[in-house]
Amino acid sequence: MDQLDQHYAYHRLARSWPQYRWWKPLLTGLLGLAFYLALTVLLLVVGVVAALATSADTQRIMEAAEALDLSNPVIFAFTLVSLILMIPALGMATFIIGPKPIGLLSSVAGRIRWRWLVTCVVTAIAVFLASLLVSTLLTVVFPEDGPAPSAQQDTSALWILLALSLLAVPFQAAAEEYVFRGYLMQAIGGWLRHPAFAILLPIPLFVLGHGYDPLGQADVAVFALFAGWITWRTGGLEAAIAVHAINNMTIFVLGAVGVVDVNNTEGSVGGLVVSVATMAVTAAVIVRLANRRGIGRTRPGAAGPTAARPDPVPAGAGQGAHPGFPGGMHAVAGVPVQVRSWDPTQYGTGRHGTDGHVDAPITAPSAAPLVQHPAGPTPAPLQRPAWQDPFGSPVDRPRAGAAQPAPGRDYTADRHPPGPSHPGGPGYPAGTPYPSGPGYPAATSAASAARPDSGDGQEARDDDGDRSGDEPGR
Repeated sequence: MDQLDQHYAYHRLARSWPQYRWWKPLLTGLLGLAFYLALTVLLLVVGVVAALATSADTQRIMEAAEALDLSNPVIFAFTLVSLILMIPALGMATFIIGPKPIGLLSSVAGRIRWRWLVTCVVTAIAVFLASLLVSTLLTVVFPEDGPAPSAQQDTSALWILLALSLLAVPFQAAAEEYVFRGYLMQAIGGWLRHPAFAILLPIPLFVLGHGYDPLGQADVAVFALFAGWITWRTGGLEAAIAVHAINNMTIFVLGAVGVVDVNNTEGSVGGLVVSVATMAVTAAVIVRLANRRGIGRTRPGAAGPTAARPDPVPAGAGQGAHPGFPGGMHAVAGVPVQVRSWDPTQYGTGRHGTDGHVDAPITAPSAAPLVQHPAGPTPAPLQRPAWQDPFGSPVDRPRAGAAQPAPGRDYTADRHPPGPSHPGGPGYPAGTPYPSGPGYPAATSAASAARPDSGDGQEARDDDGDRSGDEPGR
């Protein structure tokens, strides 16, 4: 398909980059991984230095880190920041290797569509509030399927956990979406055309990143399936980021106040059913809103190479070129007219207009010979009636300076003016000579007109009676 007419879905956006090569996504992933490891080591160094420089309980922090206790504010903050670092790592790798612009990771618009993101956030909040209400009712009916209460009884770090849940968790959710639904979907979509591959293949990697039991991992897989599909369906990460962020914020806020245990890794059948229903309702509402708002799903292909402006045709290169115009701006039947020999971006519309009817810019003269008119038959002399005397009998035309009888008709206006019919110089053909014959005088020079013949063969004299010939001056 012609690239000009092709539209790329989200998972194929990498191929919309003109410099795309099949191996570049692999190189981007390896470089992003290297950047992420370097940033993680830097974070560890900063954390160790901060712990040693303060009076923090290092032993307690190490025990919490070993158990990955997310109820500890330090471990919670370190975990969130370590995940957020995936955004700059992937961004730097994409900026260096491609695809470009890096905004293609966000949506088909090449950026985050902020209004659509806000709409998805509001939708996710409404749906998750309804889901939370249903979960509470199920807990009353089936207490064994309810979430385990938090073992965290210390409320001294409550405000820190709430602040981290509201301010840092959205960036953590966005980082995971950019990696698993952004980079991985577009890398796979660059190799495999069907969207099912780009949606399904990243799911195992996303599930393995969460240490849950089989039911918990099934719950994570349901969300990953929803996030991949809604990203492809809406042409961007906004919906997946919004739902992911609201889901995680709900869990960690409830964990901060002691309603649920954020360290729980066991799932339940009831929780899985509620998760499936929540994702289905969220998908239906978001798709309906996307259709009503006309959210773009594809990106037009990069414009193919436009037709190159024809270079000025050198003189003599084609038939029909007008003499004196090196580019050949005119053509005859059967010879195409040159589109233009000037660059419209070099002229202002105020002076030259916009219709293209302007003179070509002055360029160096072409080295090719100029085109001349093709040789044609010499026109026959004009046939004019003989001069008539007042009585109607033909007579010879009177000589210059002699008294002329009044003709019946003045034919002087019909004659060509004295001189060649075309100006002399290169590129101009010699003028057509005046027709000769009875009644047509030879061309009269300016000198003979200034000194008309006196008729008696004597040379003209000046006022003093001296000869005005070529005598040496006195």
